[in-house]
Amino acid sequence: MEVLIVGNRPLTKSVIELSKNKFIIAADGGGDRLLEFEILPNKIVGDLDSLSKKTATDLKKRLVINKNAEKTDLEKAVDYAIEKGNKKIKIIGWSGGRIDHTIGALGLAFNPNIELMDDNFTISVVTNLETISGKEGTLFSLIGMPEAKVSVEGAKWNLREQKLGMSGRGIHNEIGNSEKVTVKCHSGNLLLFMGNFVLEHK
Repeated sequence: MEVLIVGNRPLTKSVIELSKNKFIIAADGGGDRLLEFEILPNKIVGDLDSLSKKTATDLKKRLVINKNAEKTDLEKAVDYAIEKGNKKIKIIGWSGGRIDHTIGALGLAFNPNIELMDDNFTISVVTNLETISGKEGTLFSLIGMPEAKVSVEGAKWNLREQKLGMSGRGIHNEIGNSEKVTVKCHSGNLLLFMGNFVLEHK
């Protein structure tokens, strides 16, 4: 079963649809965030320093206490999911808080079985060749972490074995009129930020 991990950041109503037919793991205070939408997590993983006492008491049998100070609660939740044999993991509620936690969470996307999601983007790693589809004008961005040699075909702005780094060069591209884009990472580490909306040009 696909796993949804929920971090301790404000959620929107999109979590209701995302949580359907998934094994839900809350990262510590993410348990309280889910209960705001009347969604019951299957497990709550972490050191429980940000989970309310009421939730910790009411859902005592669902707690997985992990006091490892060298990992964030989000990382602990991912470790738990992987240990249980889950290979397809989506993560929400990971961004929008402390910038150091947000940047740290980006590292999780380098696992090819993990997707980081918010209301606008899905973030995943490009390990070799990736084909993305969508309506013409759908936004996507590519960022080398810290650098990658990349080719892009079928986009508004194509590339041929060009270097992308942590800069604006690969940001704000669009799917072309073929409604299909191929992205090849020749070397380095590359993250794909796939938008779920079409840009409107005035």
